[in-house]
Amino acid sequence: MSRHGHTAFVEQRGDVLLVRVRYLHDEVDVDRLAERLAEDVADRERLLSAREREILENHLVNEVAGHLHELLLTAEEQIHRMNRELAERKTSTGMQLRMRWRERGDGPAGLSSARDLMVRSDATWTAKDRAAIGDFLQARIAEVRQADPTGGWQEHLEQALDYRQWHTFVVERWQNGTWRSASGPASGGERALAVSVPLFAAASAHYNSAGAHAPRLILLDEAFAGVDDDSRAKSLGLLATFDLDVVMTSEREWGCYPQVPGLAIAQLSRVEGVDAVGVTRWRWDGRRRYRDAEVDPAARAGEESAGAPDEMTLFG
Repeated sequence: MSRHGHTAFVEQRGDVLLVRVRYLHDEVDVDRLAERLAEDVADRERLLSAREREILENHLVNEVAGHLHELLLTAEEQIHRMNRELAERKTSTGMQLRMRWRERGDGPAGLSSARDLMVRSDATWTAKDRAAIGDFLQARIAEVRQADPTGGWQEHLEQALDYRQWHTFVVERWQNGTWRSASGPASGGERALAVSVPLFAAASAHYNSAGAHAPRLILLDEAFAGVDDDSRAKSLGLLATFDLDVVMTSEREWGCYPQVPGLAIAQLSRVEGVDAVGVTRWRWDGRRRYRDAEVDPAARAGEESAGAPDEMTLFG
């Protein structure tokens, strides 16, 4: 109490010690002090709530909601680009897939109506629309604060306004004349493709914003582990279909399939007790695999001067 300018003192009244505290220029008993403090806290909370509403109306609704509007539209356009990639680069099995970015079933209350407003241009928002968006944002902040009362204001805002947590990605497959969840019953190969193809489409759509000769790099660790050979061949072929430059590691995969137009392979081997790793280099040209030492030096020089053809790299 003394830190804030309040002084406690004791008054002797017979056999009783009476403690009083000077609080805001008044001398009050301790029980009255507790009441005064409770009243002060309640007043400050009301002022804070009013301040929060002002911030929401003047800043969050006008600026943050407008920024969320842009982010939501950008995300939707990214999904459209990914689906265009999927439509244009069909799998060899003819399986059609698409991505959906939809609201979470367990998302915050009022998300659907608030999202419908935020995807519209803010120029069309009425006073009622702005109030609805403000109520939604304030409810999200209150929910986060209640779940983490010790967190800071900035952390609460970052979590409350993270629109990515309001959505989930779903992969769907065209089956029997309708779109169904790709997580349903399917063969092992189809399940592998249902997982791999959307990821390749996402990477390809992302790289489409780069220059024509920019690398389109994707890294895979222990690629396609647990997938049968036929599905491995199709998945690796899709990397070429999506024009991706892949560097991957695998314990057993060489990647030498007709679907793969070119591959540089580094086969790593070691002997127990020897502190060294042997590297054997191989090439796959779409038809045959050969040791890199078999490449004609003159052909290699011509290839380097002309620019080597597109090929993937594998470390095994």
